[in-house]
Amino acid sequence: MKIEFDENEKSIEIKDGLKMQYLLMKISLIFTLINSVLFPVFVLDKKQMEWMGFIWIILGIFSIVILIYQLLKKSASEKLNLSDISYLTEKQVFGRKKFSLKLKNGKLRDLMEMKNESDIKETKELFKNIGIETN
Repeated sequence: MKIEFDENEKSIEIKDGLKMQYLLMKISLIFTLINSVLFPVFVLDKKQMEWMGFIWIILGIFSIVILIYQLLKKSASEKLNLSDISYLTEKQVFGRKKFSLKLKNGKLRDLMEMKNESDIKETKELFKNIGIETN
């Protein structure tokens, strides 16, 4: 992951490939949703509909929930103005530190590729120097 600060524009640019990952995830969820609607209606017999249809309905609901969450709560912007950033968050998830930027529009911009302590210290120092608080 590469984070660059542009003093002239008062913005940061994050190059970590997250935009492509989120795009592929959304496409995959849309295909799963389409399949969960079409498969039970057109492919399954009435006898199979009892249990296979139920599984496809659960998959469809799960896809809708994750798609809505991705659209409303996550951001994959590569260029962010400092005025759009509220603070840097740090969480422990399964023993690993997870960092994200809380944006003023309520969305989170995940910082995915921080693998070692030097990356973490460097990122925290960068955000401290440009005036973004850490929670």
